[in-house]
Amino acid sequence: MNKTRAGRYRRVAWRTLYIALAGGAAGTALAADPSVTSPAPAPAPEAAPQKAPPVPLAVFGDNLPAPGKLVISVIPTFFDNAHVQVGTNNVTPQQVVTFNRWYWNPSTLLTVVPQEQFGKMQTVTLAYGLMKDWSVVLTAGTIQRLSYLNVFGTGPGFGAGNIIQRGTSNPGTDTIADVSASLVWRAYEDPIHRVKVNLGMAFPTGSNHNIGGAVMQTTGTYAINEAFYGMQPGTGTFDVLPGILYGGHLDAWSWGLSYRARLGLGMNPEGYRWGNYQEFNGWFGYTWIPGVTTTFRTNFNIQSQISGADWWLFGKLPSANPLWYGGKRIEVYGGIDIDGKLFGLPGLSVGFEGGVPVYQNLNGPQLAKNWMAGMALRWRVGEEEEEHRTEVAGIFKGPKTAPDAPPRSPWTGAHVGVSAGFTTSADNNSDFIYGGSGGYAALYGSGGLPSNVSLNSRGFIGGVQFGYDRVFCDKYLAGIEADLSGITSGAANWAAWSGNPLTYTQAGRNVPYLGTARGRAGYLVTPAILAYATGGLAWGETDLRATYFSPSLRPVLYQGGSWLGYDDMRLGWTAGAGVEWLVLPRVSVKGEYLYYDLGTANTANVGALYYANKSGLSGVMHTGTFDGHVFRLGVNYHFNGASAEPVVAKY
Repeated sequence: MNKTRAGRYRRVAWRTLYIALAGGAAGTALAADPSVTSPAPAPAPEAAPQKAPPVPLAVFGDNLPAPGKLVISVIPTFFDNAHVQVGTNNVTPQQVVTFNRWYWNPSTLLTVVPQEQFGKMQTVTLAYGLMKDWSVVLTAGTIQRLSYLNVFGTGPGFGAGNIIQRGTSNPGTDTIADVSASLVWRAYEDPIHRVKVNLGMAFPTGSNHNIGGAVMQTTGTYAINEAFYGMQPGTGTFDVLPGILYGGHLDAWSWGLSYRARLGLGMNPEGYRWGNYQEFNGWFGYTWIPGVTTTFRTNFNIQSQISGADWWLFGKLPSANPLWYGGKRIEVYGGIDIDGKLFGLPGLSVGFEGGVPVYQNLNGPQLAKNWMAGMALRWRVGEEEEEHRTEVAGIFKGPKTAPDAPPRSPWTGAHVGVSAGFTTSADNNSDFIYGGSGGYAALYGSGGLPSNVSLNSRGFIGGVQFGYDRVFCDKYLAGIEADLSGITSGAANWAAWSGNPLTYTQAGRNVPYLGTARGRAGYLVTPAILAYATGGLAWGETDLRATYFSPSLRPVLYQGGSWLGYDDMRLGWTAGAGVEWLVLPRVSVKGEYLYYDLGTANTANVGALYYANKSGLSGVMHTGTFDGHVFRLGVNYHFNGASAEPVVAKY
């Protein structure tokens, strides 16, 4: 063996030893040496990037599902406001009633002071991935508020100082809130940091002229008025919702900052605009085990006063003054997020968060925030099926298709769609009940007022729906579906009646919108045609009113109208059936019939209407049933309704 060949073998031996001791870096250098013909070892597989932990419950802007994926969230929230505050100082109700600041009349003392307000919101959000860096988020829900008012009075036993309490009132409102739609854009992301920008619009679907109920007066009687600003569920304006979010995570720790605002565009039909709202959030979190993350969040929010005024909102209470709204707050919250994979429920997660204010500087006198708490149940649609079809292939084996993954039915999965049709009332009768002597009772006895009128409510209905279905045994389907529709039947609800002496009665019954949450059970007549029955809950805004007018009577009779009627959200039931046809792999058309029943309402629910003449005093109650038939056609888009291709496990 010559020296050259011996030297080359020695170099190979030393480098092989170096590879064994030093690992992959030496292997790379060795592979670059043309004198070595031994193959280089395979590089170690790269670790999958760490998934970012969830942000706190109330932080918006991190909703970015994968393209074609859907996340459904149901978020109930509860809050309580208590203790009147001016600036940073608490004041007693007795101090408030000494203010010479009754709205529209500064020389008159306040007599009604809020003591507490409890509220609950039910929110549903849909986040859908449009493409790699874009998603759309839709938000809708209902809101309920109940207030407790202290009423102070003058007169015998109450003194002239106006500081002795006469009684309490409990007005409330309950209806749908404003709906919003937002786009979320991933502007930047690396293994640690991410920045997301969001821009949305809120639509005035919530009412801003709800009736608040009966409020005690200083005389001890009750009056029915439109609810004041803080009790209204909607803004009445189109609002822009800009925001930005930064988040980071490393090992078990996560952190972030966010900003979001609500900026009203113009005045609403009532003549005012809510003050601009802005909030800043900062948080950090810690993941104790995969799937369990706790968070601590600080929130700073600021809101300006109401611009303009609603001319119907006046009275001897602070809440009637638009300048006594808004202010600054600093709040702290703690929360936890738990992934359902820990309990064998992949695709589901639940979060909780609650907090209290630590600083408030309010444009008072107004109620200060006491506490707020909420939870969220999230469903990452389709993730549980991906988990089921993924099988571990072994440490040295390649990807493998799960042997027990059945072909997916095109009907199994989530769907969204639109529908439109015709609706008509089922019970057209509307009754009037009279009591007392003279007044209304005398007019009814002489033929001047009716015992009932026919209110045939009918009109166009249109809206959106979303749901989820699953096929069993190839032929049977079970699922859930929810929808929300607007109804254009208002003018057709009115009926006029005239009597002798010349008296006019005008009555109205209206359901401006109708929502349902139903179960579906069906049978596949063919692989593309589904026949189903459906039933569940129904809810809607209901409006019942009547106006009584006679120009010849003394005093002139002119009472009633929307401010003395019944206006509230009611809960009921619905049932029906339909046929749906899959015309394309992801698109279906359907025809559907529903019957709904929201029960019977009457104007006495908010206080009877009284009329006095020389013969006496009497009252009238107007009653009506809110039920009807819905006939509609719809189109659905099925997110998972493609052909059944085999699914390969991913690592």
